[in-house]
Amino acid sequence: MKRRELLKLTAAGAVAVGTGALGVQVLTVSGSQAAPDSNATAGKSESFDETYRGRRIQGAGIPAARARSLAVDGAGAAMPNVVIDGTALHVMVNADGTYTSVANHYQTFRTLREVARAAVDELDGAQLVHVQHR
Repeated sequence: MKRRELLKLTAAGAVAVGTGALGVQVLTVSGSQAAPDSNATAGKSESFDETYRGRRIQGAGIPAARARSLAVDGAGAAMPNVVIDGTALHVMVNADGTYTSVANHYQTFRTLREVARAAVDELDGAQLVHVQHR
């Protein structure tokens, strides 16, 4: 087998593995979002104030899907508000109506409560530092 043929086979194998992994990820995400949150479907605002793993978490905002539709319509949308022990957690609304935070930038969550709890898990006792935008 020539070197050029070996490189072609290797490249083809890498593409096949990447395509398969992407398919699995799409199917996994689709399956995990099959049971939407009742707040998201009703269009009601979400708010909570609780202690999770010894940390006080608070949140308020409209469901991400509604916030996203308002932003697309040009009406603008209030950013979700999540606070951990008095410090604001920067939360972003994704195009698919989910949330992402600076603490879990590569994970998406359906509700603000899930974002706050995941951030507390990720902090693992560390204090949240306020993110300053310029």
